[in-house]
Amino acid sequence: MAFTKYRILIYSENPDKLMEFYRDVLGFELIDHLNIPGDYGYMLKVIDDLWVWIGKHSEIKGKAKENFRHLFNLYPEEGVDYWYQKIKDNPQVTIVAKPFLAPFSTPDNQVWFTTFLDPEGIVGNLLGKNNFTSSL
Repeated sequence: MAFTKYRILIYSENPDKLMEFYRDVLGFELIDHLNIPGDYGYMLKVIDDLWVWIGKHSEIKGKAKENFRHLFNLYPEEGVDYWYQKIKDNPQVTIVAKPFLAPFSTPDNQVWFTTFLDPEGIVGNLLGKNNFTSSL
């Protein structure tokens, strides 16, 4: 058996507002908006063939109750600190962890993380090189 695609689906009570966060704050590209009876939401492109669906679901009410059950990793080309600086003061973002060096890093392969919550409490990690733009 082989898989040909992987999609992240995020359901929300208010997909319009959540889509704006992913588009305007994280820079995901809006690909499509679906508005038909029984199905409503947005397809956003992260990069290449990695897309995220943000849709309405009748069973979703309020913020995520188990924030760390599912999380996603983003690997920014600009470095972790660049994106940390970009999102840390945004009122829609809650920083869970400032940039830190991953325990499995080596002197030759340093991997940095910063962890945040989106407006509905979904956890995202930014990880990769750091390219510090300021002191933490």
